[in-house]
Amino acid sequence: MIRFARRAIALALLLFPGLPTLAREAAPPCDRACLYAHVDRYLAAVEQGTPAGLDLAPDFRATENGAPVAPGEGLWQTTDGYSSYQARAADVSAGQVAVLGEVKEAGKTVGYATRLKIVAGRIAEAETVIGRSFAPQHPSMPTEVRAGLRTIVPKRERLSRAEMIALADRNFDNMLRNKGDHFAPDCQRIENRMPMSGNPQLAYPITPIPGKPLPHFGSMSCQAQVEAHLFDTLDKVEPRRTLVVDEEQQVLFGVFSLRFYGRTECNDIPGYGRTCPAKLRGPMSLLSGEMLGMRGGKVREVELIFTRLPYEAGQGWAP
Repeated sequence: MIRFARRAIALALLLFPGLPTLAREAAPPCDRACLYAHVDRYLAAVEQGTPAGLDLAPDFRATENGAPVAPGEGLWQTTDGYSSYQARAADVSAGQVAVLGEVKEAGKTVGYATRLKIVAGRIAEAETVIGRSFAPQHPSMPTEVRAGLRTIVPKRERLSRAEMIALADRNFDNMLRNKGDHFAPDCQRIENRMPMSGNPQLAYPITPIPGKPLPHFGSMSCQAQVEAHLFDTLDKVEPRRTLVVDEEQQVLFGVFSLRFYGRTECNDIPGYGRTCPAKLRGPMSLLSGEMLGMRGGKVREVELIFTRLPYEAGQGWAP
């Protein structure tokens, strides 16, 4: 009976050579474990410096900091290995997965955020943002990913996919309006692995007004910082590419372009005054691979890896 079945399968493959492709396309969707396994294999391949053994789609394409790279180029050639610090998000319905953490590059620790798209069991897209603005010795840097980026949330407490996307948009809209009511009270924002809010050890990079003590912005909450006009210099956030919506973990990952200093380089801080940098920097943008953790209808976790680019720089992908 087994021999007959094998012969039948062999005959079918001979008569219909497209069956392996059809079977692959008809395979069940890649679940969380499957998506994470693709991440593990991809990071291991980058660490080893070779794509040999990876199941890449025929039309596979990749970018690094918005520029196209071929398999085996870029970080593949410079990395010395990834650390155990990794925040992950999986979107089974979209076949996409994201990982954010730190990696050794030429002996120095840098931040990275990588997104993979899986199509018919193969890696079709890889997008990486590398943040080389990094201070790994700073004592306030967390050694573990916050629980809000690695916990399955009970169904009754989850926002829907549409609600998560809307909250992410509201996050950026509010930053442009100096409003912070969408943040949870215990929100923390981490940029290139540096805690930028709720951090008494951080001297926030705002130029003081001569003769006036500078408020301690680093200790402020996410909401208080936005409402203190720390983002007055942000002109717009576009494009906003929402890519991974993990409804189980209530984590959204996207790649966003934050355009700064095209309008002003000064901050008008309520109760303090107008502060401007001693040396103007000129327009620039931050390409940001960003995870937003959501709880109770609010943004509770903001962790991102960014790199500086020219003001109108693209992301390497269609908006």
